[in-house]
Amino acid sequence: MSPKLSVVLCTYNRSQLLRIALDSLVGQSLVKSEYELLVVDNSSTDDTTAAVKAFQTQYASPEIILVSEARQGLGYARNAGYKNARGRYVAFIDDDCVATKDWLQMLLDCFEQIYPQPWSVGGPIRPVYDVPRPVWFKDSYETDTWGERPRLLKRRESFTGCNMSFRKDVLERYGGFDTTLDMKGESLSLAGETDLYRRMWSAEGTRCLFYYSPHAVMHHRIDAFKMTVSYQLKRAFAAGQVSCTIAQVEPIFRRCLLFVGSMVLLLWHTVLAVLRIRPGRDWRNWAIEQLRHVAYNIGRLFSYFGIRMDFRQRNST
Repeated sequence: MSPKLSVVLCTYNRSQLLRIALDSLVGQSLVKSEYELLVVDNSSTDDTTAAVKAFQTQYASPEIILVSEARQGLGYARNAGYKNARGRYVAFIDDDCVATKDWLQMLLDCFEQIYPQPWSVGGPIRPVYDVPRPVWFKDSYETDTWGERPRLLKRRESFTGCNMSFRKDVLERYGGFDTTLDMKGESLSLAGETDLYRRMWSAEGTRCLFYYSPHAVMHHRIDAFKMTVSYQLKRAFAAGQVSCTIAQVEPIFRRCLLFVGSMVLLLWHTVLAVLRIRPGRDWRNWAIEQLRHVAYNIGRLFSYFGIRMDFRQRNST
């Protein structure tokens, strides 16, 4: 009998973190026969295969399946995962995440008990730290949530990749993830899932049913290098670059409006950043909270002029 739900865990050269993620998944409260785990190895060169085989030997249920995807990129890995999934529903988790014990049960309950049935279900993402968090660094910088109450997402809202799930037929209908977006090895890029949701919103409008459950909680492990001003601004810049790439499919008039809008927003946020300088305030908080908007719009404008910058993200091992 096929499982109801398939969990896709994409990984690249982070076998130690992978083991922690798998621990959280084999220990789910959901009945083990109702879900399967697909670990998509995206051309790792460490002992990822050995780590997965150890779990396969130790746990007969849920079934753990190793999928190899030689083409480098998170988009390729996610697509390989859902195409090999046997479940009616497909949930995605990253290899640096830890699922709460009831995560899968909460997702499945939403799919089976909410009417009309959601196309996609997601939940909040909360940070956990590999090293002590600097006093100045706020949890909110790495928290992703749509609030404390369950609700349907509004137009243009979407879920983040490490805590999202879909009906498999919806993924098939929209062709999965754009393989030109998102991480490729250690190259920092974003928004593969944002683009997928954008395509669905554009095609279906208010018929889209994306359900947010505050109880489907995912913990995201935060490396030390992410708790720096430079990384936070690089990520904002990269997000701006990708948003411009996504916008290229828009009609020419809308693209022109977006370009002008980016210019206006860049000037606006630059002025606001200067006006919000406060004596005694930690400059790092000011930089992250004010300059990330500036970095985002600079990234957009660079991309409009065909200038691409490739930032490297270090991998934990």
